[in-house]
Amino acid sequence: MPFTFANPLGFWALLGIPAIILIHFLQQRSTVVTISTLFLLDHLQHESIKGKRFDRLRSSIPLWLQLLAVLLLTWILVQPRWMRENSIQRIAIVLDGSASMEAFRENLSAELDKELRHLASNIHRTEYVVIDSHLSREPIFNGTNPTDLIQALTNWKPLATSHDFTPALRIARSLVGPDGLIIMLSDHLIEDLAYDARLLAIGQPTNNVGFAGLRIVKNDDGQVLWKALVRNYSDQQQKRTWFLHTNTQKSSQRSLDLAPGQTRSLQGAFPEDSNSVTLRMNSDDFTLDDQLPIVRPIKKQLTVISRINPGLQPILQAALDSLDQTTIPAPGAAADLTLSVYNPINPTQLEPGHGIVFLDRSTLPANYLKGQIFAEHHALIEGLNWQGLLAKSSAGLPLLKTDTPLLWQNDRTLIFLRTDSSGSKLLFNFDLASSNAARLPCFVVTIHRFVESIRRNKIASSQGNYEISQLIDLAFDQTENAEALMLKTTVNQDTTTQEISLSGARRFRAPQQPGFFEIYQGNAENLLLSGATHFADTREADLQQAGSRNDLGKSDTALIDQHTEQDARWQLWILVLCLCLLVSWYFVTRPT
Repeated sequence: MPFTFANPLGFWALLGIPAIILIHFLQQRSTVVTISTLFLLDHLQHESIKGKRFDRLRSSIPLWLQLLAVLLLTWILVQPRWMRENSIQRIAIVLDGSASMEAFRENLSAELDKELRHLASNIHRTEYVVIDSHLSREPIFNGTNPTDLIQALTNWKPLATSHDFTPALRIARSLVGPDGLIIMLSDHLIEDLAYDARLLAIGQPTNNVGFAGLRIVKNDDGQVLWKALVRNYSDQQQKRTWFLHTNTQKSSQRSLDLAPGQTRSLQGAFPEDSNSVTLRMNSDDFTLDDQLPIVRPIKKQLTVISRINPGLQPILQAALDSLDQTTIPAPGAAADLTLSVYNPINPTQLEPGHGIVFLDRSTLPANYLKGQIFAEHHALIEGLNWQGLLAKSSAGLPLLKTDTPLLWQNDRTLIFLRTDSSGSKLLFNFDLASSNAARLPCFVVTIHRFVESIRRNKIASSQGNYEISQLIDLAFDQTENAEALMLKTTVNQDTTTQEISLSGARRFRAPQQPGFFEIYQGNAENLLLSGATHFADTREADLQQAGSRNDLGKSDTALIDQHTEQDARWQLWILVLCLCLLVSWYFVTRPT
């Protein structure tokens, strides 16, 4: 039956063997006895007359008893344990899914393989389960072969942002039970891991320079420009080269010197013959931020029809002019958004579809509304300050039970949202001409938010830039006979296509690697979205706080106790040890 030692340090007791042999090599100085005759000299044994020195080793009972005592003491101290039959060890490995782990993938497999073979060396059977700490996918591995486990890690991509590991550790504990071992594999030092997990940190402080942000702006001439930030995350001077390329051309390489912790801005224009570019710099250990794909943003085009009377047109002109990507619908075509007015003295039916309705006075209101203004927690007016609004009391639109009030003053609803089968309408239920609403920023922002919500829900083609794994509101056909969605991604000139379920498209996230992508429904002509994804998580790109530590040694004793049995005769060996010492002492001290 295989066995192991619970306390390998006990083998240091074997140093007693050479010590005992050394002692027995030494001889005691002979005792001088004065006699009157020499006839006894023939019977004397040879003894040293030079005092303590090395001499020949003579076999004796005390020598062998003392050597046996050392061996028995060593056996007791190393605590031999025999493996239990059919013992099963369960190990759950939680991989830190943060993007910073990408810089240490080469060390991951080697360190984990060494530790797993050590943990499984004294157990009959070990079961492994490997999960990602981000819990964004199925378990990475589940089996008993450590070689297959290491092979499964080659397809694992750590691309998540900073997150809490506790939910993943909770699931790991439920998988291995109360007696199983949980290994938290990370590149950072983590204190006080939950659920009695053991840390295996494989990181080390690493210099990194990469793209840290992107903005698309327009200059005074209306030209679209990209602005990219480059950051040095190290505490040393760094030098990099970067260049820009499209599908047809590539710029010359340019040098970039960065002081410790410095952030620099790069700027350029899109080529006239291309709507997409890619910025690249020479690679380092962390490659996710070494490239920055960019597309020229194109919003969905909205058709807007205005039915504002001439009296309100000058008041609303500035707000309407600030709406971009809007056109007038073709004759006979339905508009995406209708701007209209409502006269409470001469009420008319509101037009179907999406719209913004303003209250138009027919008679001059008398007094201003008084009292504190209250706002609902709603995305359209969240964070806006309406306390400066001055509106006069007048007849208003009738409020239905299905309407959603957004802003009110005392018992008067000032703004509300009405939604029916034809669309959504934003209604301003106060006289606009006699108020100061047009001079308040919150008024214009509310209109813009509503228009953008209509734009998001329109099924049409658009183009934009996103961070990796960013949640995207995707508008698509969700009727019963709707066709499936297809995702086409291009990463480093490698193109892949996959189908997206209709349920998955409702919570669609941008691809997890920097590159370009397209989403279409049914066929490539029905393009819904084309875009570019880039990495911009500065916390994960900073590798100066990475470190290494191995806490698995703390679990060796517990695992040995759990899966092995101790020597049942240890009391007997202690008695034999004591007996050897007593007999040796007797032979050493007995009278000659």
